[in-house]
Amino acid sequence: MDKFKKIGQSGKILLFLLLVYAITSHNPIQTCMAVVVPFVLFSILWKNNEAPFLFLALMLQWTSVNIKVFYANFESLDFASAFDYYQNIQQAFIYGNIGLVVVALGIFAVIRRYELPKTNYGELALAYDSRKIVPIYIIVTLIYPFMSEGSFGFSGWQQPISKLADFKWMVFFIFMLSCLYTKQFKLFSIIAVAEVIMSLTGFFSSFKDYFLVIFGGILLIYSKDLKFKQVLPLAAITVTLVYMVIVWQYIKPEYRTFLSGGQQNQNVIRGTGESLNKLGELVSKVDENAIDVGFKQTVERLAYIDFFSATIDYVPRVIPHTHGRLWGDAIGRILQPRILFPNKAPIDDSETTRKYSGVMVAGTTQGTSISLGYVTENYIDFGMPGMFIGLFLFGLLIGVVYKYVLTSSPDKLIGTAMIIPLFILAYSFESALNKMIGGLVMYLIVYELIRRFALKRFLQQIRI
Repeated sequence: MDKFKKIGQSGKILLFLLLVYAITSHNPIQTCMAVVVPFVLFSILWKNNEAPFLFLALMLQWTSVNIKVFYANFESLDFASAFDYYQNIQQAFIYGNIGLVVVALGIFAVIRRYELPKTNYGELALAYDSRKIVPIYIIVTLIYPFMSEGSFGFSGWQQPISKLADFKWMVFFIFMLSCLYTKQFKLFSIIAVAEVIMSLTGFFSSFKDYFLVIFGGILLIYSKDLKFKQVLPLAAITVTLVYMVIVWQYIKPEYRTFLSGGQQNQNVIRGTGESLNKLGELVSKVDENAIDVGFKQTVERLAYIDFFSATIDYVPRVIPHTHGRLWGDAIGRILQPRILFPNKAPIDDSETTRKYSGVMVAGTTQGTSISLGYVTENYIDFGMPGMFIGLFLFGLLIGVVYKYVLTSSPDKLIGTAMIIPLFILAYSFESALNKMIGGLVMYLIVYELIRRFALKRFLQQIRI
């Protein structure tokens, strides 16, 4: 029996229709590549009887590489003219898509070698009582912002504390599946809506993560028998998320200025009530023109190969390839934890971007950080085609961590819940290599500590 999902007859029809669209579009070559890659990712990342989070993570990265193809088609523009740094944009586009497939192949090389028990997720979810999870989840929710934001005040402990806080998603996922399988939709909706609203009071709103995790959970439940009535909630989640992202991009500058009190930093000085009132005021002013502006801002924010294009022009013409130095820095930072090496140089993403792309971007003094992304950094290290070796190794690392968590957990429901923080870490195309590698290792360490010392007691508390 094949371990991976097949696109099936409906998938073949969809692929045919998308290729017809691609061939007749304003940018046929780029669009053809853009529509084929998701089907490749689907066939090597989504295993039967498992959650789709690896596939979703790479698809979100795919969006960063390909969104401007569809935007250019919509506006009847040549693909290159949709970018600020367009001199090598075609190469950046091709390298980016091939790079994602290579990362996926690295993951595939690991995950194809095991098979989980075929126990139904529903049977596992029914072993846990959603009513018992609620008070635990509320406590975790109240503690989460203090751990997540307060971690920055503990220098060497910042990353461990923030990664520990991310395991809130484990509780959320177990609660979600327990509610959905027992049809406690009202209870889950109340908690989910409250979480989304509260997430909007922070400088970096995490509302999209709730939508993505819920989308993945529903897809997991209904993927074997996806009917029209199940497609509706998936479509509703997608449309709501897209609309909220567009509105958020439009109001974000003014809202963040309010949250920080006009200071060029990321510190929130407003109370929850103040923040929600201001948010409501800004949202009430959103009109058709604001949606149009927000849509364009969203496309610009999601697209992330401009810097890759600029870097291809700059390296090695101005600065030579670094021959593994960025990978070495990422590994070196793991071997030198800040708690033991307090004088270790801080990560400055914007400085790295300026150095290797030649683009003068805002940095820490302006309260922001702009990275090149791990694919671009592999190009800086190894050039072409060596970058793909680095990306394959990166995929292997993700695959090893994913496999270990899933196969060492008490059951596959708990394993899936425990990989949600990994999914949130891995879906960003723009994340720097040192943050990705360091984050993966720290995630694995925190997971192992939870599994050994806390997980058994937690599960005993929520079992029926």
